Amino acid sequence: MSRALKLGLGIAVSAVCVWISMKDVRLSEVLDALRRANWLGFVGAMALTVFGFWVRAVRWRSLIAIPRRLSTDSLFSATMIGFMANNVLPFRLGEFVRPWALARRENLSKTTLLATIVVERAVDMLTLLAILGISLLVHPISEATEGGRMVRAGAGVLLVLCVALTVFVVALESQPRLAHAVIGAMAGMLPAGARDRVIKAVQHFLEGLGLFRDLTRLAWVFLLSFAMFGVYTLALSLSMWSLAIPVPWYGGLVMLVITAIGIMVPAAPGYIGTLNLACIAGLALFGVEKDVAVPFSWFYFVSQWLPITAVGLYYLNREGLSLRSLGQAEESPA
Repeated sequence: MSRALKLGLGIAVSAVCVWISMKDVRLSEVLDALRRANWLGFVGAMALTVFGFWVRAVRWRSLIAIPRRLSTDSLFSATMIGFMANNVLPFRLGEFVRPWALARRENLSKTTLLATIVVERAVDMLTLLAILGISLLVHPISEATEGGRMVRAGAGVLLVLCVALTVFVVALESQPRLAHAVIGAMAGMLPAGARDRVIKAVQHFLEGLGLFRDLTRLAWVFLLSFAMFGVYTLALSLSMWSLAIPVPWYGGLVMLVITAIGIMVPAAPGYIGTLNLACIAGLALFGVEKDVAVPFSWFYFVSQWLPITAVGLYYLNREGLSLRSLGQAEESPA
C-alpha cells in the first residue's frame, strides 16, 4: 500500500470518527460545556500528561542495555520529540523519530534503540492487559453497549498482538545464534554490500533485546509501567472532574483501557477522531449521555495533544532540528 493511500485512509478514518462523535450534538452546546469546565483541572491534566511521559523516559533507560548511564534529559527530549511527531506527522513516524533522536544525540545505534521500542510496546501491552483484567473485575463490561463491544474486540486484538510480539522478542533473545543463522542465510541472497548492512542491522537489533534475560530489571520496568499508566489514569480522572462528570472511583481505570484501545486504530496524526469516539463509548458505560461525553472528548484530546506537541517542539528547536528534518529518521543508517 502506498504512503499516499495510507495517509488518505488515516484521514478518512479520523473524519468518519469525528462525524460520528459529533452527530446529533450541537456545536454551541459543546462549546458552552467547555466554557463552563474547570480549567485548573485542564492545566493539571496537561501537567500529569507531561509527567507521565517523563516516567516513560525514565523507564526507557532501563530498556537500553549499555555500559554508560544515559541522562534523563536526553531520554526525555527524544521521547517528547518522538511523540510530538506522532501528533503532527503521518504514518506514526514518531516510532522511528524517537530512537533516531536519541541515537543522534548520544552517538548510539538507531537499530539497537529501535529494538528497545519493540520491547517497550510488548511491555505496554502486557501492562494494559493486566489493567484490563483489573478493570473488568471491578466493572464487568457487557457487550450490549458500544463501549463493551469496543473493549471486547480491542482486548482480543491486544491479546493477539501482545502474545505475538512477546513470543517474537523472547525467541530472538533466547536463541540469538539461531536468529543470526536464519538472518545470515536469508541475507546470503542479497548483494555483498546490502548483505553486510542487513547483518549489521540485525546484530544491532538483537543487542537491544536484553530485557527478558534480566528479571530484576524486568520487574523494575513493569513497576515503572504501572506507575506511568497510573499517572495517565489520574489525568483522565482529573479531566472528568473538570467537567463535573460523575463516575465511580475506578472510572479513570476503565477509560484508560478504552482510550488505549481506541488509539490503536490507524488514523490521522494525533489520533483525532478515534480518541474522541473512544471517550464517548467509554463514558457510555457509566450512563453518561453523548451531550456530556462529546465536550469531554475534546477537552481530553486537547489536554493530551497540546502539552505533548508544545514540549516536543521546544526540544526539537533546542536540538537544532526542524519538522522537515525528522524525515531522516526512516532513512538514516543503523
